[in-house]
Amino acid sequence: MSPDPTVWGTDVIRACSVCDRPIAEAGLHQVWISLRVGTDVLPLLVNACSQACVDALPAPPEGYVPTPHTGGVGIVQPRADYA
Repeated sequence: MSPDPTVWGTDVIRACSVCDRPIAEAGLHQVWISLRVGTDVLPLLVNACSQACVDALPAPPEGYVPTPHTGGVGIVQPRADYA
């Protein structure tokens, strides 16, 4: 089950973050990914229209959760190199 879009600061999610197709056609697939932006790695919420779009997401940098995920307590974070 996807969270209510208003939880993440919007009234409605209209388009896929990957292919820009309307979400209403196939339904919403929300996942988190970690991507490098400049010198930082940021957690990004992806609103995808299909599993194919989720599968097309880029791989995260080494040391981060290796696959797109829905979050929650079941996600095991990789061990930090400074720990």
